Amino acid sequence: MKRILVPTDFSEQAQYAFEVAVTIAKRTGAAIKLLHVVEMPYSPSFSATGDTIYNDNMEQVYMMRLLETTKGNMARLMNKVNHAGVDVVQDVDVDSIVGKIKRVVAEDNVDLIVMGSKGSSGMDEFLIGSNTEKVVRTARCPVLTIKQHQPDFEIKEIVLASDFRREISKAMDAFKFFQQLFGARLHLVYINTPGAFESSTNLRSKLAHTAEKYGLHNYTINVYNDTIEEDGILHFADDINADMIMMATHGRTGLSHLLSGSIAEDLVNHTSRPVLTYQI
Repeated sequence: MKRILVPTDFSEQAQYAFEVAVTIAKRTGAAIKLLHVVEMPYSPSFSATGDTIYNDNMEQVYMMRLLETTKGNMARLMNKVNHAGVDVVQDVDVDSIVGKIKRVVAEDNVDLIVMGSKGSSGMDEFLIGSNTEKVVRTARCPVLTIKQHQPDFEIKEIVLASDFRREISKAMDAFKFFQQLFGARLHLVYINTPGAFESSTNLRSKLAHTAEKYGLHNYTINVYNDTIEEDGILHFADDINADMIMMATHGRTGLSHLLSGSIAEDLVNHTSRPVLTYQI
């Protein structure tokens, strides 16, 4: 792992994400890019590249003050988090948040995004979701979502939930990396629901085959019964007091996503535990 991207809106959750990214960077030697994106409508008189082509003095004053405030917020965030020994660069841009993140991932060959999230629920979630959810759905690299303060970020027990039907080899490489990075125990779990019930014997055999196929070590095999997959994953994680949940996501968008949703994105919104997602 060489490059970690940390988008920030200067919230408490974003600071928690920066702290976690620093911990991972110290373990891996990775560099961090701390990114803040100002979302605002483009106009013919504004250039996001920094070239001033202003036609309106009020717009120029507003943007100058906004950039000054942003630089001050960046400086305070850097001072709050002990990042000694870690290469941290700052980037501020005017763009769409998700669009900018996707470009940085591609241009910088980012290996991991670490994002803070407050989550979303109810009508807000149904209508727009969160920026974190959108990044989880579209990012071409693993996304680690942080909601709570993680002063030590010691990962010992990891839940890996899947239907183990689709090809997840690319995601599995990322999951194995995190397991090995922290020396954690991996708990493979299949959530058995009334609508898609299978015998425990068949499911355990399927999970054992997955573990053998990907050369897993230090793992357990689990079949957990619940009404829906998301609840089952959350309840299982509670039962074993998991430090992290890992899942692959299908990355659907538009009408397909609206109709089918994604368990991984729901988990990002509804659990307080760190969640590592990978789009397949």
